Amino acid sequence: MRFASPIYLLIFFPTLVFAYAYINITKKNSFNSHISFPRVSLLKNSDTGFKIVLLNILKILRYVPLILIIVALAKPQVGKTFEQSSDQGIDIMIALDTSTSMRSLDFRPLNRMEVAKKVTQDFVKERKYDRIGLVIFSGLAFTQCPLTTDKGSLAEFIKNINIGDTGLDGTAIGSAIMTSVNRLKDSQAKSKIIILVTDGNNNAGEIDPVTASGIAQSYDIKIYAVGVGSPEGAIYEIDDPFFGKRKVRYTQDAINENVLKEITRNTGGEYFMARDAKSFENIMKQIDKLEKYEIEVVQFTNYSELYKYFLIPAFILLLLIIILENAYLRKLP
Repeated sequence: MRFASPIYLLIFFPTLVFAYAYINITKKNSFNSHISFPRVSLLKNSDTGFKIVLLNILKILRYVPLILIIVALAKPQVGKTFEQSSDQGIDIMIALDTSTSMRSLDFRPLNRMEVAKKVTQDFVKERKYDRIGLVIFSGLAFTQCPLTTDKGSLAEFIKNINIGDTGLDGTAIGSAIMTSVNRLKDSQAKSKIIILVTDGNNNAGEIDPVTASGIAQSYDIKIYAVGVGSPEGAIYEIDDPFFGKRKVRYTQDAINENVLKEITRNTGGEYFMARDAKSFENIMKQIDKLEKYEIEVVQFTNYSELYKYFLIPAFILLLLIIILENAYLRKLP
């Protein structure tokens, strides 16, 4: 809240001083005028005692409307700030692997998918002026959310992702890249990037990742790839009939780092390896720093007047005091 005419607030302090002095003088005079012997007639009427108390309260309350009017004259305002960018930021498509290998438990206490969702949500919140979209893939790839500046809705889409959402298991990295390219190719943004998050080797889809990366490069789209997990494979918990629950590693679910390095190199991007939750967070922060574009932002504030919330109670209270003093308390002995 702010005051458009704060000069009127200077009246506030002399008013308080005057009110304090007046109340003290009134109390002193009232004390000196008291009779030194009891009057039984006053005790008989309990209503008179209440009126005297009310009268003393009104002596103080009569300054409250004045204070409220002073605040109203100062024009209190509350504002809502808006920001408008004069230029377009970066367009980003996040391609997130939802294959069953993302259930791997090597990112304790969460699995790979839950960590990926959390980290990408945090990344989205930091990219204030960029348009960001989401592609999910396993055996198939499709757009979960087109390019948008509504980060709240996008974060909700990411939160609701589940393993197996595409309906076909596998890892179609090439298809994920092409789906992302289709969303970015007509963009007029200064920079266009794909952040590919995967934990496996391409084993599905109709186009191989290297060919897809070449098409991305022809549209000036850069790819950053994040290998999630380990080149040694994924860890799962199984029910062993002899040893009970135990963890085993499946090497067939290992990341093909050579392919990921090649597709990023083709587009001028970079490959990162995330072996745990902390390294994953650091990688996304690093990508965030690498892909920055300075844009001019115009900020303006729309103010709403609040004086009526002080002026109306002031007049109501003033009217109430006048009525009480000239009607209910008029016949006070």
